[in-house]
Amino acid sequence: MEERRRDLREILVRALECLRDSSLGADEFPEAVRYAEEVVELEPFRESGYRRLMQAHAAAGNTAEALRVYERCRRFLADELGAYPSAESEAAYLEILRSSPGAPATEVGRVETDAPRPVSSPATGDRPPRFGRRKVAGLVAGLLLLAALAVGALAVATADRGPLEVLPTSVVRLDPKTLEPSQVVPIGPRADLVAVAGGYVWITHGLLRNSDDDYLRDAGDRTLTRVDPSTGEARVLGGGLAPCGIAPDPSGDVWVANCFASGKGANVVRVDARTLEFEATWPVPAGDGYYRGTAYGGGALWVADASGAGDFRRLGVTQVNPRTGARRSIRLVRHPSALAWSESRGDLWMTHFANRSVTRLHADDEDSKTFASVAKNPGALAVAGDAVWVADWNAPAVLRLPATGTGRAGRISLPIDARPGGITSIAAGAGGMWVAVPDDRAVWRIDPETNSTTRIGLRYHPWGVAVGADGVWAVLRADNE
Repeated sequence: MEERRRDLREILVRALECLRDSSLGADEFPEAVRYAEEVVELEPFRESGYRRLMQAHAAAGNTAEALRVYERCRRFLADELGAYPSAESEAAYLEILRSSPGAPATEVGRVETDAPRPVSSPATGDRPPRFGRRKVAGLVAGLLLLAALAVGALAVATADRGPLEVLPTSVVRLDPKTLEPSQVVPIGPRADLVAVAGGYVWITHGLLRNSDDDYLRDAGDRTLTRVDPSTGEARVLGGGLAPCGIAPDPSGDVWVANCFASGKGANVVRVDARTLEFEATWPVPAGDGYYRGTAYGGGALWVADASGAGDFRRLGVTQVNPRTGARRSIRLVRHPSALAWSESRGDLWMTHFANRSVTRLHADDEDSKTFASVAKNPGALAVAGDAVWVADWNAPAVLRLPATGTGRAGRISLPIDARPGGITSIAAGAGGMWVAVPDDRAVWRIDPETNSTTRIGLRYHPWGVAVGADGVWAVLRADNE
């Protein structure tokens, strides 16, 4: 009986797909939407069904509904599998977003030099039916013509532009090939932690600092900024947040760790990338510090005990189930500072700021390996391939550790004159390692193959750096507080 049911179900799905595609080809869009919805209900893990439903809504003129379908797909995959939508689904979403009536004609704070992003070819199952193929071909030809005209107009417009002005309190996008700024968006002061998630850039303010003052517990700005690179819009989110750590979620949302437990308490909050609503809030151990190392990996959120304000009494890291909030506390010999996840190894890496050491913790069995005397004050770190890169907060140097085994650390010094020249942030991707050096007013690129260094001067003080699909993002402060 079960085998027969499976056969009949497959026949039903194939029949609905045929009806859907035929309706689309015949411009019978309400029927196409109805059949496409039935396919998605029957096969919720089949991404091609979501894409065709998006196309049906868009063809019917319901762009908002089409975008909601993508959001529905993204959330389902994230919740059920901890995975992202495929490149084909994202390309379909972006194409609909660009063609929506509300898409901005000009972009605030953006240098219009970017070529149109290529759209991946659809899979075989997503090809339009033969019925109406000429109409589709004519539409494609028209779109190609419009794209060519737009690129030509863009080239003329940018030819008259002068050099891009870097602002003192802003987030700057760097082209990883030319190492030149390609976009500048004004933001609030004292920017520090930065992450890229869901197509947005997320920024905290007022956390990282050069100070030994024990009375800075509540000094954070209690806000989170979301920057939309496509429009240059910067939105500030409060709502009770006291951000002291941040980590991207595979769904495209972002996790914010809160400190300042003298207020409403310590927790982690999942912020919806598009709506900015709080999707989940889970408690974590409280503390008097103003910084929490935060990372996502192995299907879990990892949160270090609070650091700063001289509070090193708690020695542990908490593993949080992002769906249920279930927690596992892991006690450590040293206080953890920054965290980074090694996806290929299933290891959690952490620095110990006050103990001049770095630890590799295997998540499954809690087996650990500590590297001693790594730096003056090991701060931010990043994992890339077979290496772990550790930034020295109080010296212009990056330490390179083996991701496996017990090999020795290699030291890469940055040839700068400013002192102490410490590194506040490090990120991996786009063919390099990227480090922020506020004292030098520059971001430095390290070639992971040769360890050679290149300086990118930015006039002001970069405190945070992150890598996204569209470039390298650095946040700048007017003053090096």
